[in-house]
Formats: sequence, structure tokens, C-alpha cells
Amino acid sequence: MPSDIRLLVRADDAGSSLSSNFGCLEACVEGIARSVEVMMPCSWVTHAASLFNARPEIDVGIHLTLTSEWDSVKWRPLTPAKSLTDKHGNFLPLVLPREYDSRRCLADADWSLDEIASEFEAQVSLGVAMFRGVSHVSSHMLKHFKDLDPKIGEVIADICDDFGLADDAFGNGLPRIEGYPKYPRDAESRIAAFKQQVSVLSPGTYIFIDHPAIETAELAATGHEGYQDVAADRISCLQTLTSDALKQHLDDVGVDLISYRDL
Repeated sequence: MPSDIRLLVRADDAGSSLSSNFGCLEACVEGIARSVEVMMPCSWVTHAASLFNARPEIDVGIHLTLTSEWDSVKWRPLTPAKSLTDKHGNFLPLVLPREYDSRRCLADADWSLDEIASEFEAQVSLGVAMFRGVSHVSSHMLKHFKDLDPKIGEVIADICDDFGLADDAFGNGLPRIEGYPKYPRDAESRIAAFKQQVSVLSPGTYIFIDHPAIETAELAATGHEGYQDVAADRISCLQTLTSDALKQHLDDVGVDLISYRDL
């Protein structure tokens, strides 16, 4: 029988790195994730397609991307979107200004809504062509798009209509659970926090979003000021999502794990 509590666990940032590709796959195959989000402008997207097309049971979303936030790795738009890039042709690191972060953001650039629309359409079009069974669209740093200009939401809605995809660019109205706080980063603490949180959920449908990754030298080199411990964060995320103790607890509590296809 269907449960009164449904949880959509989403693994974000596939395509951005080898670490993320394998982490997202493991979180879905061995863990509690049921949907994976792919960043189409990134260099590991072809590898992601080879992994996830071989597992059609995994729900795939196109993770709309306008930022390139890491210091040591950058990605560029699929289209000639000069208003969205820095002097080297890379996406800017931020959408909106952030406290204690002096890097240039898109909000301070003379950005073009038409270029955003063209870029998002190109990302969705390529994603649908490369990945089997794409069901929806989400967004990287999603809340910031809406704050930049509400018209961006209208652009995304139109693209989703054109491609017959569900629009979850701004959260789809599902309550988002924290799962675990940012700190401490260790899996034991995170598993305990996740178990405690789901134990007190009232009937309804919820979403949890994080960024699982496997340990590699590539991941160790990823980061920016204020978020240098990316590897510790994302490795412990994967350890949490694949925890046998957490999976058993969700089963004991009666949580039904779903994907976007089930909404």
C-alpha cells in the first residue's frame, strides 16, 4: 500500500565532474536517491549519459545552469551568450551578490533575458537528445534565478511546455527537508540527523536535495573561498544516502521513496 509519507531524494550536479557522475549513480542504485539532475554545459555530461542511459529506471532532470562557481574548473554556455559570461567566456560564479563574497555576479552584469532563454532552450534540447527518459527541468542555484527576474520563471515554463517536461525550476511547491545540517560533515552525524527528521514528518510529500560524489583527486581540488571542504561534504553526503541504517529506518517509518515521475 502507498505510504502517507513520500520523499523525493534528488542527487544534483551530474555532468559537472567524474566524482559527481559516479556519486549520483551510486546514490540512486545503492541508496535512497530516485532522481538525478544533469548540468548540460559541463565537461562530464557525455560520461553521465553513458551511465544513466544504461539505467532507465533512474529519473533524469535537466539542471539549468547559469553559473560556474568553482575556482579551479569552469564551464561555458552552449550558446554565444556574451552577456552571461566573464572576459574569458565562462559563466560568472554567482547569480546574486553574496555576503563575504566579492566575486562578480550575474546581477551586476548587463545580462540579456533573450540570451538566458536561448541558453536554457539549448540546454534542454541537448539534454533531451542525450538522455533517455528525461522527465523534468530543475535549476542550479534555483532560488536565485527567481530573485534575479521573475520573467526567467516564465521563460522556463514556456520551454518546459514546448518539450513536455515538468517544471521544477523553483521547487514545485514540495516542502524541502533539511535532512541534516551543513556541519558536522561526518556521515555518522548526518545519518542520525536524517533519521530523526524523517521520524517526525507528518503525512505528505517532501523533497531532499544534495550533491553526492565519490572520493577522487578531482573532487579534492574543487572549491571556492568559503566552501573549501567540498570533498568532505559531498563524500559524506553519498555515505549518508547509501547508509543501510538509514534505508532500514525509512522502511521502518514507512517512508515511500519516489521520483519526479511519481508526482
